[in-house]
Amino acid sequence: MDAVFWFSVTLACLLGAMSPGPSLAVIGSVTLNQGRLAGIVSALAHGLTIAAFALITALGLVVVMSSYAIIFNLLQLIGCIYLVWMALKLLFAAPGSSPELTVLAGGSYWAAARDGFLVALVNPKIIIFFTALFSQFVTVEGELWVKLLMAAIAGVVDTLWYMLVAVIISQPGALVRYQNSSAWLNKVFGLVLLGIVAGIVVELVA
Repeated sequence: MDAVFWFSVTLACLLGAMSPGPSLAVIGSVTLNQGRLAGIVSALAHGLTIAAFALITALGLVVVMSSYAIIFNLLQLIGCIYLVWMALKLLFAAPGSSPELTVLAGGSYWAAARDGFLVALVNPKIIIFFTALFSQFVTVEGELWVKLLMAAIAGVVDTLWYMLVAVIISQPGALVRYQNSSAWLNKVFGLVLLGIVAGIVVELVA
């Protein structure tokens, strides 16, 4: 495993975390309604759930790969298609299409942690994303520490990103600036994601 491998995994996880979705809406709402610390607690709970999803996905893919090579090849193809679809969706997203932040009830840190955990747990896009992503990087020969580190990277990157979101959103006027820049940020994310997919395809062909 070289530096390029780990950089690609980290970057893909970061792009997945940064893409607009229900997690941004929930953690943003927790921050706006309960304060910065509550948003950070919610981000931590979300990141731990993401790490668990990533580890389960990585270990599960190894079982599929070792027993059903054809199914894994199909998963890999579907994964590439999904990543391309996500990239195109970002590239052609309408300006200002980031989700609106909804108001959540509750004021305790336990409630904030619960919200962060539940939004990660019930979001079907998360397991689809990690299946698409890890099918490109996981191998049967890969050692357990590699899979554990990949899951840890996914969890840490997700946690740090949403902690940053909580800090930014808690600043006056910062949310408006973030939403105003979403149009060009989406295009950058989409292009980088396409670059990752292109690199995967070239490696597979080679």
